[in-house]
Amino acid sequence: MTRTHAVPMRVAIFSALAAVAFGSNAGPLLLDLLHPRADANVPAGYMAQRSEAFRFRTRVDHFDVQNRATFEFNYVSNGEYYRPGGPIFIVVGGNNALNPYFIENGLFHDIARQQGGWLFSNEHRYYGRSSPVEDYSAPNMRFLSVEQALIDLIEWIDHLRREVVRDPNAKVILHGLGYGGAVAIWARQRFPSLIDGAYGSSASVIARVDFAEYGEDMGETIRTLGHDDCYGIVWRGFRTAENLIDAGLYGRLSEMFRTCVPLRADDPLTIETFFYGLKSSFEAEMFGQASPDSVTRMCAELLADPADTALEVLANFFERRYGAFDCVPFDFESNIASALDEEVGVPNNADFGIRQRTYQLCTEFGWFLTSSSGGSPFGTRITYRYFIDTCRAVFGEWIDQSVVYDGVRLTNLHFGADDPRVTNVVYVNAQHDPTRFVSLTDYTNLLANAFVIKGAVVSLDWMAETPLDSEDLLRVREEIVGYVVSWLGGFGV
Repeated sequence: MTRTHAVPMRVAIFSALAAVAFGSNAGPLLLDLLHPRADANVPAGYMAQRSEAFRFRTRVDHFDVQNRATFEFNYVSNGEYYRPGGPIFIVVGGNNALNPYFIENGLFHDIARQQGGWLFSNEHRYYGRSSPVEDYSAPNMRFLSVEQALIDLIEWIDHLRREVVRDPNAKVILHGLGYGGAVAIWARQRFPSLIDGAYGSSASVIARVDFAEYGEDMGETIRTLGHDDCYGIVWRGFRTAENLIDAGLYGRLSEMFRTCVPLRADDPLTIETFFYGLKSSFEAEMFGQASPDSVTRMCAELLADPADTALEVLANFFERRYGAFDCVPFDFESNIASALDEEVGVPNNADFGIRQRTYQLCTEFGWFLTSSSGGSPFGTRITYRYFIDTCRAVFGEWIDQSVVYDGVRLTNLHFGADDPRVTNVVYVNAQHDPTRFVSLTDYTNLLANAFVIKGAVVSLDWMAETPLDSEDLLRVREEIVGYVVSWLGGFGV
């Protein structure tokens, strides 16, 4: 093993498929609007305090016996609570850079401390500084898949048991957030003889091309936590914008929302990007602070606006957030620019995983946040074709509709989608988090369950207890502890 410095994670902000948004005192940021900021309370630039950093060497391609190339991925270790015979607790890496915070703080850390466990966390291949290839050109992305990552994980766990903990029979419990939670649960499903249990927070385990339910549920959240009149403003504003497009009044919209590239009839991708960007502004407002109060405040702001029309209310909402900038680049080219960089070490890839995450969406998961069903307040102009065109623009003409649909089909075939038939797992989701539609919210099996935190917009079950926690959040945490302890056979209790 080669020791290296711990890699701090600037809390992951993703997606090239999401529109560009802006901070009040910074340049453009990219938001992961599929996975709201469940980790919003993690300090930016967190540095390890009780953990050591290492690297583990494994094969680039586990499924080609003729390819003997290897690479190293990062991991961190925290053995301060370990008692001989105790379990291994692993926070499974997802689509972000490695962060030691998760094995030094939070619920999983606290359970490990009580159970005398040794804590570890790995960095998923291609993310952070754990690259198996020299660059992220389209051909070099072929080794990025869940199946490859699962073998990385299992080989590393075997190494931890034999060479680090030196207990080949040590029980292993996994945890992860979002995609990392899905990988944790899939590892338990695929390797039940090696993994004793797994729990995922907002674990996205169901692939889906057209994820219209996301926007539809956002609308219901606006009604529930905000007001019906607030929903009406958003609905009318988007439909009015669509009517202006249908009437050929592109310049009016470009002027109202100060787009850097004027909307034009001969540029339909930029028109879709505009609507996607406007919708994304609402997503960021609703979920960015991981608090139901954000929706209430947003609606109060919209309802208090004295403008004559709903479209003007939307434009004012937009201007209050992005008024410091000369114009807003909600055009197609700006939207995909951050996903086009093929260099491994640039922040877009090393810190935020933009190109890598986009590749996985295009080839394995889909999760395209469309509005074409008409069931949301965000209009009807965001189609699945827009996202497929984005995949083609980023990675090449070889990605077409059949590639995307086949990737989604195979992911669900490999892991069972909403019928995984897996034991010793716990799924945790938030009542108002739309990603619950690609997770499991109703699942009871032998030593397995699914919980939904009432009233929450983001699952904060993974955090340590605070005085502000709701009764239901406290209840779910107690359930999680009970399941993990049962998987360990009551060790340390």
